[in-house]
Amino acid sequence: MTAKPEIFTRKASGLVRVMSPYSAFVYNILTMGLIFPWTYLWAPGALPGGKLVWGILLAMVIEIPIAFVYVWLSTALPRSGGDYVFQSRVFGGGLAFTVVMSGFVIWILQWVALSGWLVSYLGFAPLFLGLGATMGNATFSTWGVWFTTAQGIVIVSILNALLSMWLLTSGFKNYVKFQHVMWWGTLLCFVTVFVVLFTTPASQFVTRLNAFAVASGGAPNFYETAVAAVKAAGIDLHPPFSLMATLLVAPIAWTSLQWATYSSQQNGEIKDARSFKSQTFIMVGSLVATGILLALLAVGIQRVAPPEFLTVAGAGYWSLIGEANINGFNLWPPIIAVALAASPLVVLIISIGYLLNGFQIVCNCYIGMTRVLVAMSLDRLLPEWFSKVNERLHTPVNAHLAYFLASIPVILAYNLVPGWVGLTLGVTFGCGYVFVITCISGALLPYRAKELYEASPGAKYKLGNMPMITVLGVLGGILGILMVLAFLFAPQLGVLGTWSLANPWPQVIAFGIILISWIWYVLAKRAQKSKGINVDFAFKEIPPE
Repeated sequence: MTAKPEIFTRKASGLVRVMSPYSAFVYNILTMGLIFPWTYLWAPGALPGGKLVWGILLAMVIEIPIAFVYVWLSTALPRSGGDYVFQSRVFGGGLAFTVVMSGFVIWILQWVALSGWLVSYLGFAPLFLGLGATMGNATFSTWGVWFTTAQGIVIVSILNALLSMWLLTSGFKNYVKFQHVMWWGTLLCFVTVFVVLFTTPASQFVTRLNAFAVASGGAPNFYETAVAAVKAAGIDLHPPFSLMATLLVAPIAWTSLQWATYSSQQNGEIKDARSFKSQTFIMVGSLVATGILLALLAVGIQRVAPPEFLTVAGAGYWSLIGEANINGFNLWPPIIAVALAASPLVVLIISIGYLLNGFQIVCNCYIGMTRVLVAMSLDRLLPEWFSKVNERLHTPVNAHLAYFLASIPVILAYNLVPGWVGLTLGVTFGCGYVFVITCISGALLPYRAKELYEASPGAKYKLGNMPMITVLGVLGGILGILMVLAFLFAPQLGVLGTWSLANPWPQVIAFGIILISWIWYVLAKRAQKSKGINVDFAFKEIPPE
């Protein structure tokens, strides 16, 4: 007789719980990119009349029910693989594999490339531009400009990804230890920016910005020239309040705040992951903390800068008005803080913080997606090779290697192929529909996986006779759909809003990735069936711990 194949590729994942709830809380804040708020350039340029503070707070409120759904699901299924595990145990493998492979695994490769850009463009470039300006060193300024070039960013991006892979394959506990360094460096950077923005006299803003521009190789009277160029482009420097523009700020801020739940991808490595209190602190706590800090950052910028400044900075980013940038460099919040402080120490603190948080971005891309690959492999939808975990290091070395190799062509395309950077918007579109489907799976958990739900800590919470996770899942799903639709149809945001017959590629790529992922699933399922294995049985069981 032939032995019946095991449901999973093995009986234990090989991963161990080495991350505390506090470390997971910090992990989510760093993943949200606390010090990378492109909302401050994108929104003022694309959405004149929109109020940043209210748009950021609205995005935070929208994300709260979504975060709570993840709390319920994480306590019910405290396993690594996050969204894939949640969706597959409610809907089965077809939908889960297609949605998570397309929306997360493939699209987040673009985020790996973005991380390298952040490290080079917002880390090293401000470091050397700032040191060059404050110390009168032209060589440093030249180096700073090099880090904004395609060649510089490609080299930094590949080294950034390689260093991340080395750290993570040395053992997840080593990442957890180094995360403390990244956290305190990032926090010190953020506090320093805050102090500069809230203590610098508003009357000194233009003078100090102009002096920094000259020291960085720019033209004298930079700010006045920038204002004149923006006016000449027909842009209203003092647009009237727009409710619609304010509402559309929320999807932009959501590109950061939606990652408050990302720690769920490594639930199998978080201590006390089944605790409702711990997961609420990890996800909802990190969301509220980051949302409030981002809103306060907007308050600080508006306090110190002239009323038209954000419009001018946004025009340099969104409308590509060269005069509104310093030596080709957009007016990001850290650049403003460096310019206002005019201190080499401040330059070092801010730049090191950006380098550390930028490096953490590539780390979280690898951590989350390798755990998804392991979960898919345990369910036999990917080759067993992907789920192999080093017995001594307790880390999925093979999955890390595969994801690093896959990221290299994306890094090259991101920096060398014209127009490719525009696909960054697709990450929010792709990840957005993952969050939506997970919310719906949460709403249906009590009905499609009743025994699993009733054994979970969150089963006791109800609104009348309705499970609270169902109420929040429906609400979060609706709000998430609105965010995704905004990116699909609002011209200021992206994907389908800018569709044209002349350039249909963003949409072809977005939906082509979904189709490829579905075909991948069908072929994988047929391959296992030919071996006498029905993968559907795996989706009726809790994955191995």
